[in-house]
Amino acid sequence: MSFLIPQALWALPVAALPLILHLMSQINTRTVQFSALRFLKEMEHESIRRLRWRQWLMIIIRTLMILMLILLLARPVMEGYYQGLVGRGATTLSLVLVDDSFSLSGLESDSGRRGRSEGQLTALFELLSGQGDLAQVVVIRTSDGRMVYDGNASGLPSVRELSGLLASRFEPDYLEAVYDSLSGATFQDRARLYANRELIIVSDFQVHQQNILRQWAADTTVWNDWQLLLMPIEMLQRNAAITRAVITTEIPIVGEVMNVAVTVSNSGKAALEDLSVQVVLNGVRAGQLVLDLAAGEEKNVRFQVIPTRPGFQDGYAEIGPDGRTGDNRFYFAAHIPTHIRILLLDNLAQLPAYGYLALSALEAASPQIDLQRLSYGNVNWSSVDFDVVILNGPLSVPRLLPRRLRELLEAGGHLVLLPGPSPNSAQAFMQIQQDLGLSVAAREPDIYSSPLGLDERRIRNSFMARAFSPEARRAQGPTVQSLYPIVPRAKDDVILRLKNRRPLLIRTPALGGHVFTFSLPLDLRWTDLPLKGSYLPMWHRLISWRPSSGSLSDMRIGESRELPVSPRQATQPVLLEGPGNVSSRLIPDLRRRIVLLRDMHEPGIYTARFGDNDGGITGIEERFPVNISRTELAAGQLSTSDLRALTGEQRTFVFEPGDDVADWVSQARFGRELWRGLLYTLLLLILAELILANAYSTPRRPT
Repeated sequence: MSFLIPQALWALPVAALPLILHLMSQINTRTVQFSALRFLKEMEHESIRRLRWRQWLMIIIRTLMILMLILLLARPVMEGYYQGLVGRGATTLSLVLVDDSFSLSGLESDSGRRGRSEGQLTALFELLSGQGDLAQVVVIRTSDGRMVYDGNASGLPSVRELSGLLASRFEPDYLEAVYDSLSGATFQDRARLYANRELIIVSDFQVHQQNILRQWAADTTVWNDWQLLLMPIEMLQRNAAITRAVITTEIPIVGEVMNVAVTVSNSGKAALEDLSVQVVLNGVRAGQLVLDLAAGEEKNVRFQVIPTRPGFQDGYAEIGPDGRTGDNRFYFAAHIPTHIRILLLDNLAQLPAYGYLALSALEAASPQIDLQRLSYGNVNWSSVDFDVVILNGPLSVPRLLPRRLRELLEAGGHLVLLPGPSPNSAQAFMQIQQDLGLSVAAREPDIYSSPLGLDERRIRNSFMARAFSPEARRAQGPTVQSLYPIVPRAKDDVILRLKNRRPLLIRTPALGGHVFTFSLPLDLRWTDLPLKGSYLPMWHRLISWRPSSGSLSDMRIGESRELPVSPRQATQPVLLEGPGNVSSRLIPDLRRRIVLLRDMHEPGIYTARFGDNDGGITGIEERFPVNISRTELAAGQLSTSDLRALTGEQRTFVFEPGDDVADWVSQARFGRELWRGLLYTLLLLILAELILANAYSTPRRPT
């Protein structure tokens, strides 16, 4: 601590004046004898002692009053980080990080908050531009880590003149990437050329930023000589956001109920009443409800919609208008195949062929199903011509069969494996499992003296729940007499399970596709499943399951994702179309057989269309939703006390709402005057002195 007018401290001895006057008054006291001395002796332990301690208390208060007055004249200050030789005339580097991510800039209808944010930035820039020729200013925006200004402080332009600093955007903040870049030797070597170094962060300081702020303060090897100034932008008063909207039905089917789970969060300061939430599917409103949300509250709701056509199902969940409109809509998508190409490989002479009969019935009832049946010995088929391959009871393994199956899985298709009842078929079945890296069945089957039913709890949580409905289970559901035991591994998902916990149907991701493995042949000597009403719905769900539909279901702005493609698609360009008819052409990675999807800057439904080598579009497409980053939607804000606790009191100055920006920066640099605290203390002392003086002078009534 130092003093702006240290000459006033010479008056400190004056603070002893009340004590001196009191001692002098004791010298002139005379003793007078009178007759009522006996009564005064009785009062000695009552009134005189009370008067004495009040007298000394008033002396102390009056001494402190004079002391406070002298200190006010001396103007004490807490020293800032501009000291000694590195003071006002020394070189200064001001590094300003402006958080322009969605939570701070994204499509706000609350113009008052935007105006306050711009006003704080404008005042800060005006202060920095007046520092002089020895000061340098670097301005970086955190949405992309771009350095929008690097130059002399006197040439710093206004906030509106800088490149897109206040533009509305949907990107998250990349504060960690900016930290890594600025902590490097290149920037720090340059910073050491300046005597004063200050880091000013302008942000709404969301909860997810606390780790990087703590790291910034703890990294004393790099940032020890930097002063940290944090300028929080206050939260919106009224703002809700949809943080999640997803189709929970794993296999949507035309005409059947499809569940959509929606999460709504209130990230504002005020409670919201009668907030409308609706779901729109394929341009048609499919459901609506009204919610009440307290500040900081989150609620989960569920809608049920029914798709009326096959193909891509585009939709979004939406809430009513509030302080920021950019987070009022959340997109989702699903796919109901318009054409399913199925290849059934089995023994054509094997009768009855229950799998073939079921698939033939589905083909006759559904125009989008195309079924082709071949024998095992025929390997003259291409994996790109089929979406699903069903291998039913293989008797042997032709030399090219594993290769064809691998090509199918690498292209994103899926394979259904069923063992046969004969020992030769079981041996071939296990060889295929081993070639594809699957869990291998035991050589000998388990035979049960009493048939076993299905584990209903497992069915309830799988996409087979509607096939094995409660009504079908009550009417004597399917039972099993024998099966080949399979021990599932960590990556296996057991879809159907018997009551003795043995797996009946397992799904395994493999080589970019998926494999469905039955642990028993669909033979009446093993199970009565082909005779049950759930048999056809089971096959419908198996062939309709589309693994690629979920691979891009939760894309977020700022993320990149790899889209697997077939060998033929890897040789073709990909046209990426986004909202607002914005498109870009992507080149697949031929060696890895992927397309890297990135640089999506706006929420909405995106479409990847595959073209030929001449640039034409083949019509093959993948459609997926892109939404705002999770961290930008869950916008919990750190308080000023949290910021001080994270970064430490010694090196950090935190801007308080209502403060003047110029005074705040000036106090951080050159010190903080303490006159307010001294003035309040002086007023309290005067009040205490008046109370004691009044009590001291009040005459006591005789009793």
